[in-house]
Amino acid sequence: MMNNLLRPFIICALLLLPVLLLSQDQTASQIKVAVVTFDDTVTSESEKENSGDRAASIIESLFKSIDRFYVRDRNAIQSYISSLEKVQLGAMSPEAMKGDPASLKVDYLTVGTVSKIDGRYEVDARTVSIDNMIIVHSHGAGSANLNDAAGDIEWYIKEKFNRDYIKERQSDDEERPTVTVFRFSDANDKAGKSGYAGSFAEILNSQMGTFVSISTIERKYSRALINEKILEMAGVIENDDSGKNYKDKGIQFKVEGDIRVFSDMITLNYRVYDTSSNALVYIGSRDIGSSKGLRPAAWSISNSIEDALNNRLGILKVTTTPSGAGIFIDGKNEGKSPAQISLLRGTRLFEVKMDGYIPHKEQIGIQSKTIAEKNITLREVPFKLFDKAMDFERRKDWKGAVTAYSDFIKEYGDTREADSAYYRKGHIEMMYMKSYKDALATFEALVKRYPDTIIRAEGYYGIMRAYEFLGDNGKAAETKKYILSNYSETNAAEEAAKISY
Repeated sequence: MMNNLLRPFIICALLLLPVLLLSQDQTASQIKVAVVTFDDTVTSESEKENSGDRAASIIESLFKSIDRFYVRDRNAIQSYISSLEKVQLGAMSPEAMKGDPASLKVDYLTVGTVSKIDGRYEVDARTVSIDNMIIVHSHGAGSANLNDAAGDIEWYIKEKFNRDYIKERQSDDEERPTVTVFRFSDANDKAGKSGYAGSFAEILNSQMGTFVSISTIERKYSRALINEKILEMAGVIENDDSGKNYKDKGIQFKVEGDIRVFSDMITLNYRVYDTSSNALVYIGSRDIGSSKGLRPAAWSISNSIEDALNNRLGILKVTTTPSGAGIFIDGKNEGKSPAQISLLRGTRLFEVKMDGYIPHKEQIGIQSKTIAEKNITLREVPFKLFDKAMDFERRKDWKGAVTAYSDFIKEYGDTREADSAYYRKGHIEMMYMKSYKDALATFEALVKRYPDTIIRAEGYYGIMRAYEFLGDNGKAAETKKYILSNYSETNAAEEAAKISY
């Protein structure tokens, strides 16, 4: 009898089972996403209108209307959203924005911004992977009407955002550069009043997020510009060791820049830094006629950056014995060894320097997408010639000392140790040989060839005294003034102050 009573329910369950299984299969194949309220604090006008919630609602409704998406309600992940807001304010580590898809029941998060500049809404929506904060779909639009701007984004979601597109964006490619838009700042008063800098950083972030050949990290993960402003207003000093932080998180490059607003144009300056060394690897600029050109300029700049990162940059990997030697590329200090440096392709002057060692110098060729390795063993500076000169000094053989110091300078003129040889040579020429013109030339060579020498002040003191002995008190007084102005804490300044001209 019990079986007879249960029969209708069993039949019903069997009939519903295919439907349930189909529903589960459909859910499993759907793109699981949640939409976070868009940030509208980039400009005061958009914030007053609460336009961020309106824009997010439009995008959220769109996702819900498309079968291939499973949309989780914002309220269901409110604790995660709260963590996101704390990260933006600098009150929590950016690592907190990496979620647990199993507990959140979503794989992707759609974040965005709404700004209002010159009466026009700029809406940017970016969908990121919760695991690594890499943008998998992105689009932005500008319009005088918020709904129209969001409507433009709708088309790109309907037509472009699918599993195949995500697969292409997330395919493993070790050579694909990883980059984030760090910040843009106001470079003059007009720019500060315009609100362009914060808006452009978001626009550029969205545009770069559309490129397949680079991986763009969502900038809310690397702290948004607007929140840096909030921290500044609160009196909190932001730690700008972003290069190291980004490197630790696998971000290879960061983009930052500034905006200048003039009466007839807007200038967008941008720079790309290698986070491993914080070295500047690419720089560019764009001029536009009005704020309507911000989005087209972002597209152009993104193209240039993508081309530079993929086709123009190579890597120089440097190790030295001993380690800790200074690395110079085309005369610019690029840090200490060991190091891995991104450089524009072409021929570069490569130098390695360390006190007590003979500098290494050579021309190297940098090829795009290749690693050039340099393992340099530095040779210690031999002091045989220097010791010989000192011995001549002890015997008061001034001519022999000057000759020996000259030989040392000729042989090891690129070393820091040559500083002392120049100074000793000039001192002997002036004080013992009375060769004031020779002494002047020696001291001038010292300060010219070694602008950062620790005995630079003594070099200028020697120049001052040489002019004095040559009878040119005007030049001597001028040099004295320079010493007192620029080296006031040195012994040379103390001695110079005792002399009147």
